[in-house]
Amino acid sequence: MHCHPTGSARLGRSTVGSRGGYIFTHSSETLLLNPNAPQMFDDKGNGLFSTVLLDWIEWEGPLVSEAEKSRRVGLVPPDDATPEVVAEHLQRFAERAWRRPVKTVELEQYLQSYRNEREAGEKLADAYRVALQGVMTSRHFIYLVEGDTVAREHLNDAELASRLSYFLWSSMPDDALFAAAKGGTLNGVGLKQEVDRMLADSKTSRFIDDFARQWLQLHRVGMFPPDKKLYPAYDAWLEESMRCEVIEYFRELFAKNLPVDGFIDSDWTMANARLCDFYGLPEPKAGGFQRVSLKPEYRRSGMLTMGAVLGLTSDGTRHRPVHRGVWLSEVILGKTPPPPPANVPAIEPNPATSPKATLRDKLEAHRNNANCAACHAKIDPLGIAWDNYDAIGQWRTHEKVAAGVGTDPLVNPAGEMPDGRAFKDATEFKKRLLEDRDKLARAFIEHLSTYALRRALAFDDQDDLNAIQAEAKKSDYRIKDIVRAVALSELMQKR
Repeated sequence: MHCHPTGSARLGRSTVGSRGGYIFTHSSETLLLNPNAPQMFDDKGNGLFSTVLLDWIEWEGPLVSEAEKSRRVGLVPPDDATPEVVAEHLQRFAERAWRRPVKTVELEQYLQSYRNEREAGEKLADAYRVALQGVMTSRHFIYLVEGDTVAREHLNDAELASRLSYFLWSSMPDDALFAAAKGGTLNGVGLKQEVDRMLADSKTSRFIDDFARQWLQLHRVGMFPPDKKLYPAYDAWLEESMRCEVIEYFRELFAKNLPVDGFIDSDWTMANARLCDFYGLPEPKAGGFQRVSLKPEYRRSGMLTMGAVLGLTSDGTRHRPVHRGVWLSEVILGKTPPPPPANVPAIEPNPATSPKATLRDKLEAHRNNANCAACHAKIDPLGIAWDNYDAIGQWRTHEKVAAGVGTDPLVNPAGEMPDGRAFKDATEFKKRLLEDRDKLARAFIEHLSTYALRRALAFDDQDDLNAIQAEAKKSDYRIKDIVRAVALSELMQKR
């Protein structure tokens, strides 16, 4: 399911979407008590967008289709089944549930539970459900178990099939992938054919949703709801649109197999009506997310200028350059800064009797602390480059400072990269990043590999990562080709 938010409403405990705008049901609706609830009327009482008033909604279910019913055929043995037939049914089920060949001896404890239930007078179907419950509470169902008592360096075909499937589809292998694993063709040309088939399947939308959310830390969007008085334009529809904007942008990069440069800079973006209004982009011609061409004056090229990315590193009242720098270092450059030392004092608010100062000015004073200076010198410029964007990603030229004397100070986004290369603003900062596209690609490969392997990378993985990068570079670091290189890599096949 793709992200296409255009509005939402809460009906009892169910949330439904609306393509025309927000659905208001009744005055007691709890969603309207949320500080980020959509603003429905202006100060003169005029509606800001189309509103639908609903008196009643009713639905029935569940509705089970014939296709759904067909999946249950053969799941439970017939009432007159012999113990041998029951064991065959359970073995078939276990091989699907555990995603690998299963020996009869592995099912003995579950079959014994079945026999015990039968001896206690239970019907066959009820006794068999106890055995099914045992199979589905086994670690082999709940986890992806890789390895056995035999020492080996590589995965077997069944284990590789599951690793590939949960990497690219976020789900178990399909019948074709099971057949390839069982037939021993999941190697060489056969492996390439299966990976290409999987990448062409619509189920890769799950990979796009899941990987993008984890890689970009999108679970943090909305963690600190922006102060409604400071940011009246922010509402629930905008927040969900921002979160989906990044995913839909990544989806487009993947679908078109565009180079990693698109993460940093582009002349287009993906936006819906709410985002176009918020960013000041041309009004879309249709509902939902669509590709929108950008001009330089829009200042919205690449992922780093998106509201979700800029907002997840803010605290609801102000932007946080240090947190923005840490995020960029971890996510884009693949380098996790060390944790801050203990007992470092917080940055004090601007005194009411002092001239208004930017947060950058306060950070520079903070860096006078010897315990902080070394790390902040590497982190702060990565975040200061985005000071023209406030806590929810709105463009500004002056930083709004509540307390203090004088006018709001001018934003200064200039700085130096950790290696000394200078930049004057976010646009030049992105150019500095693209000068290191090999490093950008390597960081992306490492994030992909961590996601695919479901573990942290180690020093022993470096040779395999180098091989993946060399293969990906042949195709100019195109996104889908990088994913394919990881899927086909030696690293993917190792235990």
